[in-house]
Amino acid sequence: FIKRRNKQKLNMGQQQILLLVVSVIIVVLAITIGIEMFAANSKTSNRDGVVSELNNLGTLAIQFYKKPESFWGGSSSFISWEIPEKMDSTSNGIYSVACTNLNATITGFGQEVGNDGANPIEMVAVVTSASIVISVVN
Repeated sequence: FIKRRNKQKLNMGQQQILLLVVSVIIVVLAITIGIEMFAANSKTSNRDGVVSELNNLGTLAIQFYKKPESFWGGSSSFISWEIPEKMDSTSNGIYSVACTNLNATITGFGQEVGNDGANPIEMVAVVTSASIVISVVN
C-alpha cells in the first residue's frame, strides 16, 4: 500500500509540472503572436498615414495649379508649388516634391520599414490638374 501511494504522489507531481510547462508555452506563444500583430498593424497604419498625407498634399497642389497668379496660384502650372513648411515632415513621414508645368511628383518616406525589410516605406504621388495617382515603391 505504501509503494502504491508514493506512485500516486509522483504521478500527481508530474501532472502539475506538465501543466505548468504547457501553461508557460501557451503564454509565450500568446505574447509572441501579440507582438507580431502589433508590428504588422504599426506598418499598415504608417502606410495608410502616408497615403492620406500624399492625398492632402496632392489636393493642395491641384488647388495651386487652378488658382490664378493674382491669388498666389500657379495659373495652370505646378512649377512654383512647394510643400507647406509644417507638412514636409510629420509623424507619419517626410515628403518632397519635384514639379513641372503639367505635374507634381510628391515622394513620401514613412517611419516604418517597408516591404524590402531594410528601407523605410516609400510611396509616390503623381499629381496632374485632374488626378492624384499614388503608387507604392517600397
